[in-house]
Amino acid sequence: MRFIRVLERNLRNKKTFVTPWIYPHIMDLNMYYAARKGIMENGDFSLVDHLKREELENGYQVTPKGNTILYVAALFGQRGFVGEVLKITPALLCYKNKKNETALHIAANAGQSEVVSELLSVEGKETLVRMTDDIGDTALHKAMRGGHIDIVRMLVKLLLDPEHDFPANKAGETPLYLAAESGFHDALIEILNVCKEPTYVAGPSNRTPLHAAVIQEHTECARSLWQWNKPLCEEPDKWGWNSLHYAVKQGLKEIVSDMLGWKKSLAYLLAGSENDWTTTFHIAASEGDLFMIFQLLSHCPDCWEMLNSNGQNALHVAILNDRKVFVELLLEWEFCNSLVDEADNEGNTPLHLLAASGDHVPQIILDHPRAKKMAFNKQNQTPLDIVMSRTRTITKVHFNNPQI
Repeated sequence: MRFIRVLERNLRNKKTFVTPWIYPHIMDLNMYYAARKGIMENGDFSLVDHLKREELENGYQVTPKGNTILYVAALFGQRGFVGEVLKITPALLCYKNKKNETALHIAANAGQSEVVSELLSVEGKETLVRMTDDIGDTALHKAMRGGHIDIVRMLVKLLLDPEHDFPANKAGETPLYLAAESGFHDALIEILNVCKEPTYVAGPSNRTPLHAAVIQEHTECARSLWQWNKPLCEEPDKWGWNSLHYAVKQGLKEIVSDMLGWKKSLAYLLAGSENDWTTTFHIAASEGDLFMIFQLLSHCPDCWEMLNSNGQNALHVAILNDRKVFVELLLEWEFCNSLVDEADNEGNTPLHLLAASGDHVPQIILDHPRAKKMAFNKQNQTPLDIVMSRTRTITKVHFNNPQI
C-alpha cells in the first residue's frame, strides 16, 4: 500500500518511473492511475486523446495480466469512466485479457454492480453475457461465486433460454450448481424462476444441483430444488448414490421425509456399483442414526430386511462401524431377533462380529437367547468359539506380561 501511495504521489507531480516506449503495450502509470481513480482529464493526460492514439497505433496498453483501462476501471467501480471508454472505443467491450476474461467478468467477480449495469447498457451485451473465460466461466458464474445477488438478477434477466444460457464450465459446474453448492438460495430461486421446464446439466462427478445442496447440508436450497424437479432425487452420481442416500447419511430428516412421502420406493434403490452396493437402511445404521432409522421404518416398515452386496444386514454394518451404543439399542427391537443370527457371505452373523469386537461385548452375546445356536462361519467358528478364543488370548497375554 505504501508503494502505491508513493506511485500516486509521483504521478500527481508528473513523475513517471516507466517509459512506455520500452514496452509499447504495457500500461503507463498515468493511464493506470486515471483508470483506477476515474479521471478523464489530468494535466497533460486526456482519455479521449489516449484512446484515439491507441486505435491509430493498433494496440491497447495493458497490465501484466492483459487488462486494459476498461478492466482497471471496472475492478475499482469507476462507472463513469467505463461509460466514457465505451463511447470512444466500443471494441473494448468484448476484449479479453490473458485469462480470456472480459471486463464484465472482472466487474461481476468484484461485485461492482454499477459497472455491470453500465456494461449491460450498451449494444452487444447479449454476446457479452455468454462469453466464457479459460475455465469456462461466464459472468454469471463469477457473480454466483462472489455471492452478488444484485448482479445475478441483472444477468439472469438477459438469459431467457435455460438450455443454452446456463451452461456448465469446464469443471461441469452450472450457475445453478454453484448456487446450490454454496447455499446461495436467493440466486438459486432467480434461476429456477426462469427455468420453467425442469431441466439440469449433470455437474462434477455426474452430480445434480440437488446432490450438491444435500451434501453441503443446505436444506433450504435442497427443498426448493426438489420441489422444482422431484425426479432429481432419483439421479445417481458416478458412485451410484442419489440425493436420498446422501440425505440419509447427512441426517437430513425433513428432506428424507419429503422424498419418501413423494415416493416410498426410493428407500429401496441401491447405492453403489453393480458389485459393491448398500441401502438407505444400512447407511443410517453405519452412521448410528437411530432417528433416521425411525424415519425410514415409518415410511417403509420392511426396509430392515434388505442386505448389502456382502450379504450383510444393518446390524452387521452397525457393528463393523463401531456403533456399540446404537447396537445395544437396536437389539432391544423385536425385528432384530431375526437379524442377530443372519449369516453374511462369509458365514458371519452379527453375533460373530460382536464376539470379535470390544471387551464389553462378550457378555451381551452370552446373554442373548440366540447365542446358544450353533451358527458356524466359514472358519467353522461359532460366536462362542470366538469369545472363548479371545478370552484365552487375553489370559495368555496377562500370564506372559504380569505388569499388564
